[in-house]
Amino acid sequence: MSAPAWDVDNASLELFSQGLAQGSSSWEWFRLRRELEEIALNPGVDRLVTLDCNTIKELPHQIDVALHVLRNFKGRAILADEVGLGKTIEAGIILKELGVRGLARRVLILTPASLVEQWQAELDSKFFEEFATPTEPADWHHVERAIVSYDRACGDRHAAAILQHRWDLVIVDEAHKVKNHVSERYKFLKQVDRNFILLLTATPLQNNLRELYNLITLLRPGQLGTWAQFQREHVVRGDPRRARSPEALRELTSQVMVRTRRASVAPVINLPPRKPTHPDISLTRDEAVLYRETVAFLRDLYRHGLYQPSEREETEDRARRRRRRGRGMFTLELMRLLQRLTSSAQALGGSLEALSQGELLLPEYRIRGRQLADRARSVTTQAKLEVFCRFLSGNGDRVIVFTEHLPTLALLEKAAEDVGRPAISFAGSLSRAERSRSLARFRQESSGVLLATRIGSEGLNLQFCHQLVNYELPWNPMIIEQRIGRVHRIGQQREVSIINLAARDTIEMQILRLLDQKIQLFQLVVGELDTILGEFGGADTLEKRLTDAWVSAESDEAFERQVENIGNEILASREAGLAQEQLASEVAAEDNAGRLEREFRHLSVPGRVRLAYGTSHLALARGVEGKRHQLELHVSEILEAMEVGAVERAGSDPGYGPLYRITGVTGRGRAIVLRVQADRLPMTLVDIEADAEAPLVGAAS
Repeated sequence: MSAPAWDVDNASLELFSQGLAQGSSSWEWFRLRRELEEIALNPGVDRLVTLDCNTIKELPHQIDVALHVLRNFKGRAILADEVGLGKTIEAGIILKELGVRGLARRVLILTPASLVEQWQAELDSKFFEEFATPTEPADWHHVERAIVSYDRACGDRHAAAILQHRWDLVIVDEAHKVKNHVSERYKFLKQVDRNFILLLTATPLQNNLRELYNLITLLRPGQLGTWAQFQREHVVRGDPRRARSPEALRELTSQVMVRTRRASVAPVINLPPRKPTHPDISLTRDEAVLYRETVAFLRDLYRHGLYQPSEREETEDRARRRRRRGRGMFTLELMRLLQRLTSSAQALGGSLEALSQGELLLPEYRIRGRQLADRARSVTTQAKLEVFCRFLSGNGDRVIVFTEHLPTLALLEKAAEDVGRPAISFAGSLSRAERSRSLARFRQESSGVLLATRIGSEGLNLQFCHQLVNYELPWNPMIIEQRIGRVHRIGQQREVSIINLAARDTIEMQILRLLDQKIQLFQLVVGELDTILGEFGGADTLEKRLTDAWVSAESDEAFERQVENIGNEILASREAGLAQEQLASEVAAEDNAGRLEREFRHLSVPGRVRLAYGTSHLALARGVEGKRHQLELHVSEILEAMEVGAVERAGSDPGYGPLYRITGVTGRGRAIVLRVQADRLPMTLVDIEADAEAPLVGAAS
């Protein structure tokens, strides 16, 4: 007889009972008592029953996370897997499991606006779950399952209607965007009445421990006490990033957070490699002249060409504000223009024309700027465009091309069509419906060319495409990492080709060297960039530092030296970041691989195998995975059987050493037998056997 599918969290109930005995008349204490009672009495889940009711191929860690959240966290958890490991899939499994048990009739999903449609499409296509996307306050009277952006949800028009209802399940994607306790988003979410809540974020701890405190408090109010108590007990005075006792804090976070690290599961995910390519590009003669003259113009303009208030005007607040605000805005525009220098003549010409109309420019510089804009418009041959067209002509597979600039996008669209390729635009200027149609067409067109601006770098799942072109390189490496993450993710079957177009003897080539050689951006796995740039100040700081370096440099050679210095700082930041990551790991919840390493000698053999399955600590002998598929044996059945497996010695193998035989039975009565080497890490699953099919009797109710 298997264990019951429902249970009461006796430990939580005992804590609640102890709290009652303390006595308190405050309203806040009463509210916390009420919520903690509800949490304690929520039924647990013995096993997952809906894994055959979707179209996805779940990975072992996703199954384990979903079961852990439902069984041990009672449906309130931070899903903190690193980027690309499938937090959305985990949330979908949990949603499905709660739904089939009648516990998720009313569901609210909060996401960034750009991801609303993707969530809606994925839940429909992968889990057969339909969700509405309310646009009017009146919609909330009849909608029971909704996906809405944070800002729409907490805005004046919708917030009151949402807060009228009690929601069975609330899912918050990119939850680090609601971690600020004084923000409207956080205050709104705190008011939402709910039974279960999932916070999805790859970065639960970014800047300080207050962020982690805020997220956990959303899940379980009172779990960490008041902020003052938490500070006294857990935060090092004067250093809000460091915990007094990492072990004690990790014990607390492990009760509400599950985090899977890419390094733990990489062999199972088995993402194909990345292959960066940097074609050799030399500017045409006209482009080279335009480039040199524009660079000289911008340097002169920044130093000598801006309006300066007179001595009399300096005494007037309005003039001072105008100058300060104007120069700051000009520096921002200068950074943008520098990044357009080698995008396209069309993008550069339009930017120079707009710049020349600014009131801060002295008259002679306005004239000079317009002359350069005219020269840009007269450029007829562009070296980068020719390389791009040759690439399209010689390669018929679908490709996604990123550009930051609409004039360049229009140029590329025409170029793709001229070489006979279906050109598909995906830009922020398009409506949601138009962008959805673009993605659908790109999926259908095997030779399609998706031309995307920045909006295409976040949230999209394009693993059916294996080629990516960075037509120009943003100075913010996070944007490039996000681009790559659209194609280099779970489900990608082919080597990912990354083509970076940067011309010789340009600022862009200096940026490419920095990204490629110092940051090693194109060899990273998605999610590692934060670690590398953490102590440096982050990707935004790098973008600003590069701008400041160019502004202060007297020549291209001086700029190159400054970029080299910045690169050396980043190398130092990498080392500091690794140390900081270790610090974060000390207070963040362990994943299965980490727990296995720490507790290996104290675990039973089935316990070792269960934790190791799906991680880098359990190798699969040749033929084992194929045999599992032949037996139609689901990973979840193996994990379930290992919970109560019987163990005996099974002799020795010349290649693996001493073996164990583990015999377990699933809740449906299916017997499973594993032969494993489990005396050391990494372990090896040598063979697997199972009943041909589960019997129809004896299943748990």
